[in-house]
Amino acid sequence: MRKFILLIIQLFLLLFIYITYSNGRNILLNLGLIKETIYIAGTGSMYPTFPKGEGETDIKRAQETVAWPLMQKYPGGLDLLGFNFLGYTLKRGDIIDFENSKTREISAKQYGKEAGFVKRIIALPGDTLEIRDGFVYLNKSIFKEPYTAAPRSTFGGQFLADCQSIVVPNGQLFVMGDNRKSSLDSRFELGLINYEDIIHVMPKHAQTPYEKSWRQTDTDELNANKPTLNIDEFITLLNQEREEKKASALKYNELLRQSAKKRAEIMLATNDFSIEATRSGYTLEDSIQDVGYENILYAESLARGYFQASELLDNLLHFPETKNFILSYDYQDIGIAPVVGNVNNCPVQAVVIHLGGYQPPNYKKEDIESWQKLYENLKEVIPSWEKAKNAESVNQETLNSLLTSLYRRMSNIEKILYKLNNNLWLSKEEKALVEEDQKLASEEDELIRKLNQ
Repeated sequence: MRKFILLIIQLFLLLFIYITYSNGRNILLNLGLIKETIYIAGTGSMYPTFPKGEGETDIKRAQETVAWPLMQKYPGGLDLLGFNFLGYTLKRGDIIDFENSKTREISAKQYGKEAGFVKRIIALPGDTLEIRDGFVYLNKSIFKEPYTAAPRSTFGGQFLADCQSIVVPNGQLFVMGDNRKSSLDSRFELGLINYEDIIHVMPKHAQTPYEKSWRQTDTDELNANKPTLNIDEFITLLNQEREEKKASALKYNELLRQSAKKRAEIMLATNDFSIEATRSGYTLEDSIQDVGYENILYAESLARGYFQASELLDNLLHFPETKNFILSYDYQDIGIAPVVGNVNNCPVQAVVIHLGGYQPPNYKKEDIESWQKLYENLKEVIPSWEKAKNAESVNQETLNSLLTSLYRRMSNIEKILYKLNNNLWLSKEEKALVEEDQKLASEEDELIRKLNQ
């Protein structure tokens, strides 16, 4: 009976507010008694709780609206004499809508338009947070996160690097998107956010309708310190994407896997994850040569973090440079190596992808004609020098040296012309013949000068 009376009083209070004030709805919103619709852009940062957009670029995805959740104003309640009464107390797992100078700066740079962000609260004031081996450690324990897109998918950034801990100060929050591989959040440039930045909140207990998109976390810790990537699955997914772009399927190549593994191991050993190998000095070309893989084109891509196959592909397709790399028409072979190691006592997985391919040289017509003309000239010149054999006035030793050189050049040029006429790349040895031809030509000029003295 008492609950019924309280309900009647609340209903009368709501009715009184609507009747008494012309902007009664706004008052109810500010009190947190009713909710309003928030429009979620399709950036994918809160996937799987909210869907991803289907646009091909960040800007196009950001222009899509993919969800319309109801959120309540924060903090709600009544502000009286500098105090807030009956307002909402934020909790870990709450989803918040917020805006500040950083969100406007980042969104303008990334999406072409200033905007706020929607993220999830991970750590509250006083919490100690660390990211290690793909997991979030909250107050020294692994934080169970069923809403994340994939297990063991969290990695550090420039604000909070892997294996570095932070204690959240008073009045601030550490927030992340559910799709950890595609979220610009507190790990990066955004940093911690202030309570006063928050506009709306969806409490964790109000997220039940979205739990059907979440996953079980019971087995997350079983994969600690192990590679997470299924190589066969990744190549299958990648080739499906390439087929849509009319590019030929990539074939797995064991030698390229070995070269990728060598590069990943040296990266972890030297803490040098640069494509240029600035610290280690062990380049892509070195690893290709060491395993004995031979082709015309080679390329390399690197990802750090614990990726599943679909995650890695999404990550590579997200950035124009790596998207062009994996969808290029120039390559036919692929090798992938996910390698787990430690950098400064911090578990790290390096995923190195090596591609190899063939592209015809398409020599210029004038270059081929130049070599052909040189060959014909040698054919014409040699018989005249052959006639000088046994002539008493000719130094036979010098003549024999000249003829040996001329015949050698003809033989070399025949090999070069075969490759040029068939539009085939010159081997390392054949490139050496090109350089040798210039040297032999200079030596022949000197021999002819001696013979004509």
